[in-house]
Amino acid sequence: MSNFSLGNRLRQLRNNRALSQEQVAHIADITPAYLGQVERGTKNITVYTLEKVCRALNISLAEFFSVANIEPNRETDEIAVQIFHQLNGRSISEKQAVLRLIKLVFSIQEMT
Repeated sequence: MSNFSLGNRLRQLRNNRALSQEQVAHIADITPAYLGQVERGTKNITVYTLEKVCRALNISLAEFFSVANIEPNRETDEIAVQIFHQLNGRSISEKQAVLRLIKLVFSIQEMT
């Protein structure tokens, strides 16, 4: 994504979790108006406040930026986001097992 927007990313993550601006703002100890301004790109956000919002969304800052290239505007991208969320919080060995399973499914598909 060439023009990564922190606000759009926050909105995307918040909506994926079916949370309102008010809910996230309350947990992050900021005002809903400020969160709305950040999401619209009319206010800047500090790293400290972004970290508080990420905690409210139950993700790390690294996770916030790690799927920045996923645009859930297409059905397949939304599925990729859902897969990512299913893996969130899983152990490395669990993630590796899922990756092996995905690779196996694709290799079987290629045989048919």
